[in-house]
Amino acid sequence: MALLLALLCCYPLSLVIPPAWVWENGIVEDGDVIVLALGCAWALAAWLRERPAPAALLARSVVPLWTILIGREMSWGAVLFAPDHMTVAGPVFTSHHLWYRPAVTPLLVLLFAWAAWSAWRCRLDRQLYGVLARGRFPWLALMVVLAAAVGSSCAESHLPACVASLQNQRFEELAELVGYIALVAVQARVLAQCRTTSPAAAATPARAG
Repeated sequence: MALLLALLCCYPLSLVIPPAWVWENGIVEDGDVIVLALGCAWALAAWLRERPAPAALLARSVVPLWTILIGREMSWGAVLFAPDHMTVAGPVFTSHHLWYRPAVTPLLVLLFAWAAWSAWRCRLDRQLYGVLARGRFPWLALMVVLAAAVGSSCAESHLPACVASLQNQRFEELAELVGYIALVAVQARVLAQCRTTSPAAAATPARAG
């Protein structure tokens, strides 16, 4: 319920917080990176701690996804340098001038492939089915993730039927932050539940690699 309340508070908060808070490389975007890094560290720790249990491979399969989200929020490292230019909406960072930019796309492909391979090895479908069968899946947190994604897309005018009043940068960034927090909550609940899944319900390879 706290996550849902936080999401509902995004719009009124967007009317009162300073615009500079939601600039690229601003307070809210820094919060995004911190939350994503926490999610990545959580998954990495679970992978190392749970080996060779089935939950370890599940945790390993999401580490690349957290890494991709962190890279995206940081414009693939461009925010570590001076902005390209300033606009009324704040500084603009672009990764096009980065010397390693040509390697980003191949690296993304490798990370997605690693995530897919790990998910296949851990039989993600069986583990999730076990969580669903026990009625322990975090549906509310997942709904907050989806609602935050829709709200953020509305704010960026990516969805045609959005309310015009939602189309502002502050609401977009606040909704995105809440969505990331909810995503960490989903991961925490699923990993915790997978640790309690019986071996028969989650038949996987003996080692997590």
